[in-house]
Amino acid sequence: MSGETTAVIRGRVYGTVQLRHTERGTPAARFTVMQVPREYDRTEGQWRDGEPIPVICTVTGPLARHAAECLTDAVHVIATGNLALRAGLLHLDSAQVGVDLAHHVAYIDDTLPTVLAGRAPASARRATASPTTPSDRHTRSMQ
Repeated sequence: MSGETTAVIRGRVYGTVQLRHTERGTPAARFTVMQVPREYDRTEGQWRDGEPIPVICTVTGPLARHAAECLTDAVHVIATGNLALRAGLLHLDSAQVGVDLAHHVAYIDDTLPTVLAGRAPASARRATASPTTPSDRHTRSMQ
């Protein structure tokens, strides 16, 4: 669509993610991100936080389910999408949302540590099998 403003915002999730489903069953999530601009104070010679700006983010489809599962209050996020001013509030129809790795560690299914996944670590699984060393094999073959 023409006339849309694409934006990137960084901030913290404020409150909880609300997950709903459309009439057709498509998941849709809505949450608020508080973006706090940094301002340089020339009189004090240092950076300070500006006035927080609430941005209402909306996501649909699998992204909505993932956002509802992963995002909680105060999590730092980066979101991109189409920005619009509606009824005096900023709305971001998000195309992408992710955890800000400058503030959090994020794991995906393939990189989730086994301890966090509830599985025994690989070294523990190997330790349960009867360990054999080269000298053990030599001793057994001589018996």
